[in-house]
Amino acid sequence: MDIETNNIKNKIADYSRFLITLLILSIYFYLGMIINIFLAPTGKENILIGLLLASLMTAGWFTILLKKWQSQLNELLES
Repeated sequence: MDIETNNIKNKIADYSRFLITLLILSIYFYLGMIINIFLAPTGKENILIGLLLASLMTAGWFTILLKKWQSQLNELLES
């Protein structure tokens, strides 16, 4: 295995771990938003909605990057 292949594998591993972390964080934001809206409304739900959307958009972007790097890795391994 050459260095470029190894670097792409390391990127994929790191970003997939961070993707899982972002999805777990999004779940916490969603649960916090539900608790804030229905159990103890404070009027600050917009902050949690914004954080939830930002973390989900970042997770989506990481998914796109992971697919791109996976295809690059497959091309490197085939050649």
